[in-house]
Amino acid sequence: MMLIDNAVFLNLYNLIYFITACLVVASVLSSEIKKDVILQNKLGQYLVIFPLISLILLVGFRAYDVGTDTGNYLNILWYETLEIDFNGDFLFGLIASVLRFFDLNFSCFLLLISFLFYIFTYKSLKNYSDIYESNVLISFFACMSFFFYLSMSINVIRQGVSLSILLFAYSLWVSKKNNIIILFFILLSLAFHLTSIIPILIFISSVAINKYRTLNLLILIYFISVILSYFNYGFLNFSSLFLDFLGDDRHAGYFSEDSTEYIIGFKPQFVIFNTFFLLVALHIKNKLSDSHLLSQYNILVCYYIVASITMFMAFQLPFSDRWGLFSWCVIPLLISPLFYSPFVKENIKIHYVLMLILIYIGFYLYDKSI
Repeated sequence: MMLIDNAVFLNLYNLIYFITACLVVASVLSSEIKKDVILQNKLGQYLVIFPLISLILLVGFRAYDVGTDTGNYLNILWYETLEIDFNGDFLFGLIASVLRFFDLNFSCFLLLISFLFYIFTYKSLKNYSDIYESNVLISFFACMSFFFYLSMSINVIRQGVSLSILLFAYSLWVSKKNNIIILFFILLSLAFHLTSIIPILIFISSVAINKYRTLNLLILIYFISVILSYFNYGFLNFSSLFLDFLGDDRHAGYFSEDSTEYIIGFKPQFVIFNTFFLLVALHIKNKLSDSHLLSQYNILVCYYIVASITMFMAFQLPFSDRWGLFSWCVIPLLISPLFYSPFVKENIKIHYVLMLILIYIGFYLYDKSI
């Protein structure tokens, strides 16, 4: 089987992004000029199939050197003896064991994981877009525009699948689906990656925060946490509490600064990125005209703020970008109402699509420079 090597992979990804960008811009221009917003939003439900299927196949048939963790998983899941611990995040190993039992190769595993990641991402965006009556194509395009979604699909793939399932569970919760079904997908998320317990706890706290209407206080704490992290104060100052709790668990490495080449310390680029989308979210919050949607949106904003604070406090630790995923993964949901939802009143919205394209180009040029 011919697999897609690293250089070809990046070129194809850029090509898929370019074609999707053309579809999005054409849809936006039609919405602006012809005022056929409802038609374009319905059409977007079909056009999104192109990037969805293309990315599933591209990521699924990538070579084993595309993404740092891809080769690591090849060694762990295919060349080593698997010992599945059902007390932890066992599902990756279980899936690999089943595929190996039927004598399927590692590419079948990557294709299945790619399918799960993108399908759950799409379904969460679809459910959320239906609630706001917004354009799911542009919401999916937003995911493609952010550097971390590519990383979630080819690098931190276990955490990526876990978070995509958790987002799907959230979309079911917002849609008021059966609690048993929601709980099932939450447990499924944890079975892929136990660190998803962190966003779950953050979300529970966000519901409580929204209930007591302390959003302004939370924003103040947000900026205080930026100052604290700038002066190198964070989780490491009381990491012994986490280490005592985790014991010999391998996740204890997230609370240690030992033996890693990862650059630790204050990361202004992450602060600027998160603060920018916090301001965008607050702008949307002020524009929402439906009181029920506003209440739900406030919870998501609270979650984003608490998850951002968590990342800032983790700047002392290795892999703070993985802590960042807890806040970054909800950004497409946060900005989804901007994409022609009738509940957000604005005259011109094409500039938000141009913003996404500029973000993609900016991170592309940044990666080229380092």
